[in-house]
Formats: sequence, structure tokens, C-alpha cells
Amino acid sequence: MNILFFLRYSHEKASSRTRGFHMAEELSRNGDKCEIIYGSAKKKYIHALLRLPFNDIFFIQKKTTRKDIVINKIAKFMGKKTVFDLDDAPGGVALDSEAEQTIAEIMKTSSAVTVGSHELRDFARQYNKEVYLIPTSINLDYYKLDNNKKTDTPIVLGWAGNGIVHKKELLALLPTLKKIGKRHEIKLMIIGALGQKEIYENFSNVEEIEVEIIDWVSWDDPTAIPSLISQFDIGLYPLNDNEYNKYKCGLKGLEYMALKIPLVGNPVSETKHIVEDGKEGFLVSTDKEWEEKICCLIEDRELSKRMGEAGRKKVEDTYSSKVCANELRKVFEKIKRT
Repeated sequence: MNILFFLRYSHEKASSRTRGFHMAEELSRNGDKCEIIYGSAKKKYIHALLRLPFNDIFFIQKKTTRKDIVINKIAKFMGKKTVFDLDDAPGGVALDSEAEQTIAEIMKTSSAVTVGSHELRDFARQYNKEVYLIPTSINLDYYKLDNNKKTDTPIVLGWAGNGIVHKKELLALLPTLKKIGKRHEIKLMIIGALGQKEIYENFSNVEEIEVEIIDWVSWDDPTAIPSLISQFDIGLYPLNDNEYNKYKCGLKGLEYMALKIPLVGNPVSETKHIVEDGKEGFLVSTDKEWEEKICCLIEDRELSKRMGEAGRKKVEDTYSSKVCANELRKVFEKIKRT
């Protein structure tokens, strides 16, 4: 098959990297011819239109403008099978109703829709009968296990994410982390503060715990995030149960799991489908539960190890790029026959 991936972002952004570039890499390894165009400039749309005749499948990822409705319709008119892919809240961080309406229109005119979460699947089924859940996945080539990882104190609790979007959730954990710091020698690593003043003001000079704040990472380096996360002993994944978060696809949790790191997080969004409570980590809802379960993992290192191993196996079996690209190819094959 010849597949044209028309992605919203460059390799630097996680959504396009995991759902576009990594999928194309895996499909190419198996003999498909994949071409990638990304960005929103006018010349990118012209380039995509010029390449459409040479491809069977037009995969359009997370685009939300009127131009995307038009190019999707043109591709269909040319006899191409079109697949619209979404891995985030339909209205984005701002929950923009116009963007959501545009996405709904693109879904209606697509041959199929692929999504990264159960909530998005439910949303997409309102507009298209051919909806497929293709999890956001992990390219295990970049998530190498460190067999020489330290086992002494301090225990490293880690958070990785977008500090601009999720600082409130991170800040809400601070009182609990201080309590834990009075009982255990711990270090907190924050990856992705992104210059947020509130994060620096609240987490700098915390007496109870050692804190390391990493403001920015070279996101286009596929080894940068894994090399930092690999220093964690326990991964933290706090998410408020709100309209934006309910659509999230659980990538950070999967990154922890891929590196054999047990996680503690809220049972929100795709996390509650990815993590079996008590197996790959703990799902918690109250401050008391956060404290109890983090302390449990600190105090029971064998349990922590078992959960980490279970998490890695689940990623290998269900959430690796190789597995998910194979599922995506099945979608392409099915719509190509219709």
C-alpha cells in the first residue's frame, strides 16, 4: 500500500511522533510505502494535493481547519480512502466548539476514523460507523531498560508532562509529597515545567524533599525523555477528571510502564483502561490514597519491581508501535477493500 500521512505537527510533538512518524516507520519496515507531510502552511496543503494521486490511503492527523475538510473531500473525490486520526479532546485545550464542529465534519466525510482512547471512540461513533481504537503507542527501540539502575535512597518520584497545561494537578500533589517526605527519603523530578512560575515558586526550597526541576527537553530527540524517565522509581500521573482530560490517551503512563516503572495515578481517561489497579500500578482518587499507595511502593520494593515488570510486558504485548502499526494496517486493508 501507498500511504500519505498528513500530520499536524513535526516529530517534536508527541501526538504526531507516536501516531504518525512511528506508525509510518513500522509500516515501511513491512513493505508499505509511506510518505509524510506535516504542518499547516498553505504550501503543505498544495504539496499534499500534488502527492495524493500517488497514494492509496490519505491519513490526516488531528487537523481542525476548514482547509482540512476541503482536502479530505478532494481526496475522497479522487477515489482515495481517507482516515482521520484523533488523540486529544476534539476542542483542544480550550475546548473550542468551532474546532470540535470542524472535526465532526471531517469525520463524517472520512472513510474511517482512528482514535487513541475509548472516550474518543464514543465521540467519533456519532459521526462515522467505521471507528477504530488504535492506542497511542511506545516505540520500544527508544525505551531501553537500565539493568544497572540504582536501588538505594533517595527514592525518586517522577512527573513528566506539559507544565503549562497540568501545573494545577502537579501543585495539588505537593502537600501529600511533603507528608511522604517526612516519612521517607525521597527526591521529586519534574520534567517539563516549561517556565511556569507557580511550579518554581512552590517546589523550590521544599524542606521535606529534594526537588529537581527540568524546564525543557529536546522533544525531537526520541531518547531524551526516556533517558530522564528511566531515573524514576515511581511515576506520578495526576489528572483531574474534567472535559479535556477525559479524552487523553495515557502516553505518560505508558512511558513509565515501558521502563518498568510502577505508576500511581488517577483513574481518569485512558489510564483506567491501560492500568489494572494493583498490577501495573495503583489508581487513586483521594489525597489519603495517594499517600498510602506511594508509601506502599517505597516500602515494598519487591512489589514495585513486580508492577514494573508487568507494565513493561503489557506495553510489549499491547501498546508497542509494532503492535499498533499492525492494527492500523488492518484498518487500511479493510477500507481499501470496500
